[in-house]
Parts: sequence; structure tokens; C-alpha cells
Amino acid sequence: MWRGTSDSSAGIYGVILNDGSFYAVYSAKDNRDMIAGVVAGTGQASNGSFTVQDAVDINFNGSGVNMVSISASYFAKSSLSGVLTNKNLESFAFSTQYNPVYEQPANAALATGTYAGNALSPTGAQPAFMTLQANGTITGVVSNCSFSGIATPRGSVNVFNLSITFRGGSCMFGTDTVTGVGFYDIPNKQFYLAAPNATRSNGLFFQGTRP
Repeated sequence: MWRGTSDSSAGIYGVILNDGSFYAVYSAKDNRDMIAGVVAGTGQASNGSFTVQDAVDINFNGSGVNMVSISASYFAKSSLSGVLTNKNLESFAFSTQYNPVYEQPANAALATGTYAGNALSPTGAQPAFMTLQANGTITGVVSNCSFSGIATPRGSVNVFNLSITFRGGSCMFGTDTVTGVGFYDIPNKQFYLAAPNATRSNGLFFQGTRP
């Protein structure tokens, strides 16, 4: 896992998985407690360089969904820094440090409970509740819309693979399925998930706290 800042002082929190796929959450530049979007994609790592040509930036503050590229350099389990470039050729620099909490295997039994928080998408924020059971089963409600899914520990690292399907009606995602990753913050009893839909035209971020 990686944590750092951008040149606009936004907070950045991300994970790069062993297949090159990554998810990076960024905050508003003037409020690091306010999540502003998620960047997701798959990169290529080689000899200290990490490059991404087709990442998607799912913004929650009115900018919608846009394609971006990333060029970065890294020192394994130490630092990762680089530049993100959007479709308008605007560039944003970032710098992050490695967090070894990534090396603690995810455990659904430790994360069992009901989380209250907010679900974010490009259409805005809505109150949400999510319940995670010890077997990885997920159920929940966003506003008046129900969803269900599964969280599976990803090998020996502190990440869950996630798949969530919405149940239509007034759902912010209709009947879409979103897939991505989740992370349980043990000390703060908080669960985070970031998951785009299949076409990467929409995406979900959830942050919730359990008692």
C-alpha cells in the first residue's frame, strides 16, 4: 500500500497488486478527509519504472469519468512518485511512501460487522450501510437501494477482492455489478472499497465505520 500527496496537496492512498492492477483514492486538495475520486487501471512495472496508458479517473466532485495515463518511478517497498496526465494534457505530480500494513493478510472474520458511512459515485454521495459476514458475504443498502456481493481475501496481502451487484429500482447503479478491492483498517474499525463497473463508465467508493 502507498500513501502520500499530490502537488496540489491532495492526499493519495493506493494499492498496487501483483498483477499490475491498481486502485488509488485521492482527497479534495483543501480537505484530506473528503474523498474526491478514484483512479484505477493496470500498469507495467520494470526496472524501477511503473507506466499506465489506460487508467480511468472516476471523480466524485463533478468532473465525471476520464481516461488518464501515469508515468512513475519506484523503489520496491519504499517510495513511488510520478506524474498523472489527463485527456487535456494537464499533468499532476504525486509522491507516496510504502506502508507495510499491505503485508498483513486480509481476514474477513476480523472485519465482520455492519458499517455505516457514505457511498460515492460521479452522481454524488449517498448514505450507505454494508454488512460483511465471516464467510465474506456482503449485503447492504445505499439510500433505498439494496446490494449484495462477496469479499474474498487476496492471497497473503491485506486486500479483499470484491464483487457487488445492485438490485435495480432507485439504485445509483441500476442492476450493475462493480468489481474492485476492499481494505479493513483494524485500529479504526473502518472498511473501504473501490470498485468500477465493467465498462469503467461508473464506479463506487465506500467508507464506513462499525461499532
